[in-house]
Amino acid sequence: MAVLPVGDPYYSDPSLSLVNPALLTPEQNATINYDAPNSGRAFVLLLIFANLGIVIANSASGGLLVELSMREPEAIRGTAQTMVWVADMFGAIISAALIGFGLNSSAFGGTFKHSIGIHGVMWVCTVTSLFTTLSLWYNVTEDKVKTRLSFTTELRKIYELMHQKVVIQILLFQFFKNLFSYVSVTAAYPIQSVWAKVTPLNSSIASILGSVISAIVFTVVVKFGLGWNWRWIVVITSLSSIIIDLFPTFFTIWDVYRSQWFWLGLPLIELIPMRIGFIVANYCMVEIADIGNEAAFYGLLVSVSTLASPFSTVITKNVDANFDIDFAYLQADDKYVRTEVTYAYIFAYACKIFALFFVLLLPRQKVETQELKRKGEKSRLLGNITLVLLVFVFVWSIMTNLMSIYPSTACLKVAGGSGCP
Repeated sequence: MAVLPVGDPYYSDPSLSLVNPALLTPEQNATINYDAPNSGRAFVLLLIFANLGIVIANSASGGLLVELSMREPEAIRGTAQTMVWVADMFGAIISAALIGFGLNSSAFGGTFKHSIGIHGVMWVCTVTSLFTTLSLWYNVTEDKVKTRLSFTTELRKIYELMHQKVVIQILLFQFFKNLFSYVSVTAAYPIQSVWAKVTPLNSSIASILGSVISAIVFTVVVKFGLGWNWRWIVVITSLSSIIIDLFPTFFTIWDVYRSQWFWLGLPLIELIPMRIGFIVANYCMVEIADIGNEAAFYGLLVSVSTLASPFSTVITKNVDANFDIDFAYLQADDKYVRTEVTYAYIFAYACKIFALFFVLLLPRQKVETQELKRKGEKSRLLGNITLVLLVFVFVWSIMTNLMSIYPSTACLKVAGGSGCP
């Protein structure tokens, strides 16, 4: 990707993005590269493989994290897990700064004269990955495995693990809670640029501030929140996030007050309850992992949690395909499109509230989780149903997201389009 041709931008003149398409002159229309979205297919496919590598690396490091966390005394268990997330936030700060300052030229809707471009970002990722690989090779020491593991046997262990009721509970909680919480609005980013007029630089600055706030929140949770009731915290923080988000969203939609820092600023406050709920909901994984299958269990849990994201994107695309909230409609900025966007956001908020019902599957605290594990109750029926559900979601997500890449299928409603002619 560091050498792959990027192609010409959609707008050769970035200022045209703010003009109602109905008001464009024939000369201005001639400068628009309508084929630009198709040039991104190669990047999408390559990023899929890059993400696969990230998943494998995260599963291995996550297994080690769970193993270390299991050695912590119960009173402070979760500290190592939280501090890793703090470190992750510092990495997010660097990446946000790279995008914000490195891709802030006029070609990306920014204000700088020059930028490092997509190729520059990819070269930074390449060098960073190479450095990380060499660092792990020389600094991490592992005992040589003398007994060769059987892939079939290990797969069987994971299959049996999914029949434990406590595991089924946690998997279903993580999946359905994230599935409905992640439902959003396809017009969110166009609204950010067209109505709130957020610049890439300020968006990245907000991301940096968000990562700093998240790191501080995680640190506070380690000090005061390891014994909090997991259910109540998830409910309270989720509702707080929704209430805070209502103000910048609807004020911007109905032009009550439009400001890029109003759009970006209040969600920074929203991050406080959101991050508390996120880290607390993940403490349970340490309590139910067994010795010897830490990485497998962590990978399973993270995979299920992550699987909810693309499927929620599918739901978002399919629902929003029924509303007139495309870029061209937003540029018109009339009562009709504002109403359409409002309906889309009402649906998204309703999904986030509905997600809270699944908190009943989450144990209240460490002791209750350990008790469920000690009982050792199993259900082959529920386990198999859960497995079939997850496999279906996985296949459906891959299918619909691949369909959205190609013009011949992207117009289908199942792929998030408005319907093919």
